[in-house]
Amino acid sequence: MSCYNSDMPDYTTVGKVYDLYPRIGSMTTITSANIAYYIDQAENEMNGFIANNYTLPFSATVPIIETIATEFSVVKILERFFTQEIGSKNEWVEARYEHIFARLSQISSGTLALMTSSYEVLNFSAEGGIYSNNKDYLPTFNNLNDTIQQVDGDLLDKEYNDVSQETYRPDLE
Repeated sequence: MSCYNSDMPDYTTVGKVYDLYPRIGSMTTITSANIAYYIDQAENEMNGFIANNYTLPFSATVPIIETIATEFSVVKILERFFTQEIGSKNEWVEARYEHIFARLSQISSGTLALMTSSYEVLNFSAEGGIYSNNKDYLPTFNNLNDTIQQVDGDLLDKEYNDVSQETYRPDLE
């Protein structure tokens, strides 16, 4: 019995994993909860590759991400239940891992474009998937007590300079 309780996967489903490799369904030791667990693990690793260059979660289905997530989940299951438990080396699993990581590296570097199922190309950002006008400053908020939060002095200087250069000066009226 599994106590794994996760949200729905982002990129693939348990059904797609069964469709890609039907023999998984014939294994009595593998449950849908096991498959969901390995989907989650695969998607977590994938997000590590793509989060710096794309805004996550995607607002639309990205077919190549779905394909990679499904295959990566199968590979993780095969590695765990066949290679490790049986104690055999499975060259196919290793080759698929290499293929998956090559594709993720291409996505991460921007040499493999991502597009939605409606053929909209997603914007690749070499600067990162999320833009912040405060990205070059230390964060103001942290896990410490509220009374010890500090604003980066460089940010205060920048804001002061911006305000002092404005033509509208309510402090002078």
